[in-house]
Amino acid sequence: MAKPLSGITLLLSTIALSMATFLIVLDYSIANVSIPYISGDLAVSVDQGTYVITSFAVGNSIVLPITGWLTKRLGIVKLMILSLLLFILFSWICGIAWNLPILVISRFIQGAVAGPMIPLSQSLIMMIYPSEKKNFATAIWSTVVMVAPIVGPILGGWISYDFSWPWIFFINIPIGLISVLMIKFLLKGNETPKEKPPVDYIGFILLAIGVSALQIVLDKGQQFDWLRSPIILTLSITSFIAFTYLIAWEATHPTPLLELKLFKIRSYALSVVFMAVFYALYFGSVILIPLWLQTQMNYTPIWAGIAVAPIGLAPILFAKYIAKLIGKVGFIIPLGISFILFSLSCFLTSYFNTDVDLFHVSFSRLILGVGILFLITPLFGLSMQDLTMEKMPMGSGMFHFVRAMSGAIGTSLFTTLWIRRSIFHHSNLAAFTFPENPALKEMVHSLNRVPIEGKASFAAIDQIINQQASVLAINDCFFLMGWIFIGLLFILILGRKKKTHSLSLLSESSSTNPS
Repeated sequence: MAKPLSGITLLLSTIALSMATFLIVLDYSIANVSIPYISGDLAVSVDQGTYVITSFAVGNSIVLPITGWLTKRLGIVKLMILSLLLFILFSWICGIAWNLPILVISRFIQGAVAGPMIPLSQSLIMMIYPSEKKNFATAIWSTVVMVAPIVGPILGGWISYDFSWPWIFFINIPIGLISVLMIKFLLKGNETPKEKPPVDYIGFILLAIGVSALQIVLDKGQQFDWLRSPIILTLSITSFIAFTYLIAWEATHPTPLLELKLFKIRSYALSVVFMAVFYALYFGSVILIPLWLQTQMNYTPIWAGIAVAPIGLAPILFAKYIAKLIGKVGFIIPLGISFILFSLSCFLTSYFNTDVDLFHVSFSRLILGVGILFLITPLFGLSMQDLTMEKMPMGSGMFHFVRAMSGAIGTSLFTTLWIRRSIFHHSNLAAFTFPENPALKEMVHSLNRVPIEGKASFAAIDQIINQQASVLAINDCFFLMGWIFIGLLFILILGRKKKTHSLSLLSESSSTNPS
């Protein structure tokens, strides 16, 4: 195994890997707010335009869990460089796409070639840092992973509105090329030996079918009314059967595409469970608040981004301190603190009303950001602490596959819950809007509009009911999130059954294992 780096070489390598990671995570969300601009320019409906998001997620999710296998075939540095170069190429093709099919196909391939980059960058960060600084390295890397989804919608909205949507893809080119050059020259001594593991064709086909079907279900389920739609029902059954056969096949295959035996490691399995639940809730939160602010509270994309931007403040400013804390108290205590802060942020949000101002929205996001500070570094460290360097690409790939799918599930679940609870509350509130209701008469009078029989008054009242119903639905969603985080505190007891140490301590013993 190559020796850890030091000095300026270590600093530049960290910057290169962080830039590459930032680009990939950014592309998960940067196109979300640009869909109306893309759809209008390519003369398609907004519903068709959403396939630009779905295709990237499908390609990324298919390749993520096979990162370990690809690393054995090509070597970790070569695979990282190749993935980056292909990502840059297809970013350019996405930017010059002249119709929707070309853009969707390019986004699918862009997502696929980007798949290995997040787990590879995490593994390389662990390789190049000395054992006593691995907690700090994990803190820096995890901060990039959590901040990029917040920056994505802000940057995407600004570029699409003030410039042109192709530039959300073109900006990947110069940053990506700089990263490629730095990684090529700085990390050439950290290449891993190549192997020729047999190709598990059956496993790959089952994985591709299961992921593709599930991603379409998650993205289009609400639009097609979920299982009431024959298409969604068929895809759901297909996904379930494919994943069931995949698990059975990989568990018994002599050279599996996915090394499911890693889940026998308590720390790794526990970290995956926490990541699955947390990322579903986190992505639901990240999507709901800006969406609510823009659709119901008349915020522009930029101001909605400013409102949620405080999420990234604590991780950026204090990441190095959390690394020192982990070195003293281990992983479990920071995780417990994070779940308490998350529940506090969610319960605070569950009391929002239509008079809430920018400060209170931002303050609730700031508390969530402090919770992230106490969670991400310990969680990523917990996932890697008992894995040898040889197993890290495979373990990291499966870990981030769960992260990506959980984000998609959380987005779909909480968006659907918000929409349906909004309808429920709208129905209840509308039941009181009969002409004889004194409160309604007073409301119409205060609106200074035409009499109650007029269309303008009813339109204004309906808008008020929509706003109230939507904020009540937001309250419901975050109230549920808060109690789920409280429930995670009890699962932490499982982490106490086996004494856990900080990554900086355990990495010394794991480094003795041959890679």
